[in-house]
Amino acid sequence: MKKIKLAVLGCGDRGNVYASYALSHPDEAEVVAVCDVDPVALKSTGDKYRLPENMRFSSIDAFLRAGVKCDAVINATMDPAHYETTKRLIKAGYNQLLEKPVVNNAADLYELRDLAREKGVSILVCHVLRYTPFYRSIKQAILDGKIGKILTMEMNEHVGTVHFADSFIRGKWSDEDVCGSGLLLQKCCHDTDLMCWLNNATVPAAVSSFGERAFFTEDNAPEGATEFCYNCPCAGECLYNAQKIHLGLDNLPFQTWRGIGKHYTEITREEKEVYLRVSDYGRCVFKLKRNLADRQMVTVRFRNGSMATLTVVGGDVLPGRDINIVGSKGKIQGRMEDNVFHIYTISRENDGYKNVTETVDVTAQLGDGRHGNGDVCLMHDYVRYLNGDRSSISITALDDSVNGHLCVYAAEKSRKEGTFVPID
Repeated sequence: MKKIKLAVLGCGDRGNVYASYALSHPDEAEVVAVCDVDPVALKSTGDKYRLPENMRFSSIDAFLRAGVKCDAVINATMDPAHYETTKRLIKAGYNQLLEKPVVNNAADLYELRDLAREKGVSILVCHVLRYTPFYRSIKQAILDGKIGKILTMEMNEHVGTVHFADSFIRGKWSDEDVCGSGLLLQKCCHDTDLMCWLNNATVPAAVSSFGERAFFTEDNAPEGATEFCYNCPCAGECLYNAQKIHLGLDNLPFQTWRGIGKHYTEITREEKEVYLRVSDYGRCVFKLKRNLADRQMVTVRFRNGSMATLTVVGGDVLPGRDINIVGSKGKIQGRMEDNVFHIYTISRENDGYKNVTETVDVTAQLGDGRHGNGDVCLMHDYVRYLNGDRSSISITALDDSVNGHLCVYAAEKSRKEGTFVPID
């Protein structure tokens, strides 16, 4: 197996998570170039991989002019930049590992898919949950015929209080008009992708959805709450107090403190305190004027008659993902965070029936990676894919990623317009 050469476009958290595989597996991959418009991120990532200055680029223009030789580009730019950067990299002949979501509309999605086919390059979307031992084992059980044909699927994603406040109220993905993505596309295209991948014996045919922003509104602010948390009389009791989340827990520091202009490991507590007095990260979650839904339900009808539902809610004290798949011969039920799922079947015995339960525990397969070790497993499979190995059940044709995105687009149209939306 040859060593894979990678370039990183977008040196934020996700770009570094994928690229770090080269540090833990130096015999399999190496990072040969990095590119980012943020000089702090560019320097820290360039230093991390000990790259010479001529392999550190401050723009995609400079990167493309240099004609960097590599097997693939990790495109981890921000959502609004995906269309333009992906298109330019395709035209330049680069394979891409593309952070989700691909784009926020079907026309651009089809254009990129067709252009990649025309140019003969591969686009693998970072739907990391497919690669987790938990969901990969569920997929294998389905392929093995353990539960027969899928009839229905129920999925839930409950986003925790801290994560929801940090990323989807105060953070980079807090407003659809700014980031170009609604909550469903940014956070839950993982789940719609799983829905279509697990059930890819068929394709989605129609979608309906309800959702709104109903809790994180000014009407629900604690009595006497102020615009900023640092001087709020409710700070001691509020679950979303910024001082508690960002100074006490220091949740997602690579994201929260990026506006200060220094690497987060070099920022002092005093600088953080000052920043929270002026930044959205220090504002009341109920008083910020944002338009992302804080709960949504999606129903998908597939072409073969099977159906699936997804419920997402922001601000749950017990975050996690649950799944319940009913098949013609049995069912699968589990919770990702438990790393355990159960396969329930029934068999004929002495002119009667016998209930059979098989418990699948994937804990032993877990490493120390995030997303249920999906990030590491994705890179493991991707390196082998670039070496010609097509054995991974998680890597599929780009159309599977297209289908998951189409479900999101249809769901958002349904939610906003109150319509039942067919998928062509």
